[in-house]
Amino acid sequence: MMVELVCPYCPFRFSARSDASASEVVDRMIEEGPWFALGNGETFHDMLYTALTTRGAIRCPECHEDVVVLDEGGCGAADELLSCQL
Repeated sequence: MMVELVCPYCPFRFSARSDASASEVVDRMIEEGPWFALGNGETFHDMLYTALTTRGAIRCPECHEDVVVLDEGGCGAADELLSCQL
């Protein structure tokens, strides 16, 4: 599943497959920007899960507002990420 981080206030967004490796995600953020502060994990899903459970939100790197986590269908994915067993 494709997951996208979207800031409702700025043009910043980032998307990757939920099963993309952490190293792939970090490399893409370094190359493409923006750099989102995510949690530790082996996959993008794990990184999002850790960030959401430890901080409650993922912040936009530009305006520091909470980003929206969407799945490929345009639906909110944060609840789905938090309900999955890792």
